[in-house]
Amino acid sequence: MAWVKDDRLQSGKYIIERELGRGRFGITYLVKNRNGDRLVIKTLNDDLLNSLNQLERGRLKTMFLREALKLQRCKHKYIVEVVDSFEEADRLCLVMEYVDGISLADRRQQILSEQEALRYIQQIGEALIVVHENRLIHRDVHPGNIFLRVREGQSEAVLIDFGLALDFDHILTTSRTKETSEGFTPPELYAQHTKPTGAYSDIYSLAATLYVLLTGKTPVDAFKRKVDKARLIAPKEHNPQISDRTNRAILTGMKLDPKQRSQSMREWLDSLGLTGENSQPSVIVPSNTNPNWERNIQFWGVVIAAIAAIGALLAGIAPWIPLIKTSPSPSPTSVSPSPPSSKTP
Repeated sequence: MAWVKDDRLQSGKYIIERELGRGRFGITYLVKNRNGDRLVIKTLNDDLLNSLNQLERGRLKTMFLREALKLQRCKHKYIVEVVDSFEEADRLCLVMEYVDGISLADRRQQILSEQEALRYIQQIGEALIVVHENRLIHRDVHPGNIFLRVREGQSEAVLIDFGLALDFDHILTTSRTKETSEGFTPPELYAQHTKPTGAYSDIYSLAATLYVLLTGKTPVDAFKRKVDKARLIAPKEHNPQISDRTNRAILTGMKLDPKQRSQSMREWLDSLGLTGENSQPSVIVPSNTNPNWERNIQFWGVVIAAIAAIGALLAGIAPWIPLIKTSPSPSPTSVSPSPPSSKTP
C-alpha cells in the first residue's frame, strides 16, 4: 500500500509530504526530515512486487540493494545525490536530495540557443563520465530526467532518476514490456534478452536530448528506425541555425549501430567542441565520518555475490538481507568494454 501525507518513516526521521510520481518500477515521495529539509524517497512499486513470484521478488530486492551501493559511489555536482538507504515495512528505500527546479521537458516547447543547450549537455555529459568510470550506465537520459536549478546565480543541469527499471527487466524470468523513453532510448535497450550495453547507450540518449533542445521536436523512435526504416530527420533541417559541427555530432551520437557512435562520452563531447570542466575525482570516497564505509561495501559485495551464486535459494533468504545505511555520499548496469553487434532480436 502506498504511503500518504504525514506517514512517518524510520520512527519519524522522514515524514511523507506527497507522492511525486510513479512508474511500473517505482514510486517517489517528497519528504521532510527532522530538520525540515526536503528530500526524495524512491521505493519499489507494490503493484510490481505483487505481480512477481517469490523468486523474482527476491531478485528484484537484492538488485535494488546492490544498485543502492553502486549509486553511493558516484558523486558529482550535476548528479542527484543519494544520502541514505533503509528498509521500512519490507520496502527498500533510497533517500535522495530534492532538486527544486524544473525539468528540461518543461522547456521543450522553447527552442534553446545552441550556446545554452550545449552548456547543459556538457554538464550532464561530465556527470555521465563519472557514472561510466564507475562501470555503470544511466539508461534513461531524457529531458524529463534532467532538472534545472539555480546555484550561485547560475542555472545548471542535474541528472536524476537513473533507469534501474531497464536493468531489472533483464533479471525477471517472465516477459514483460520494458520501460523505454520514446525517441531517447537506443535500439540495443529494446532487446528482449540481456545484451551488453556501454557508454554509447547513454550517448545516444544525450544526443537525442540535444536534438530536442535545439529543435523542439522529439526525434523518431529508434525502434521505428530499426524496424520500419523511418528516417531520422537531421536537426539542421528543423533549425537551420544549428552549426554543422553540432548537427554532425548529434547524428553520430544517434547512429543505430553502437559501433558507429562515439565509444566514450569524452570523445562525443570533444566532437561538439566541449572541453572538460574543472577536473575532479571520478570516484569520491566518503569522508572519515564513517570509517566503516569501505569495509561495509566490501562485506556486502561478498554477500551479494554469494546470493547470486545460490540462485534458487535467493527467494528464501532475500528478506533477511539488511540494508546498508551510510553517511551522505551518492543509476545503472555494468559498462561493457566493447559494444554489442548491431543485430537486435
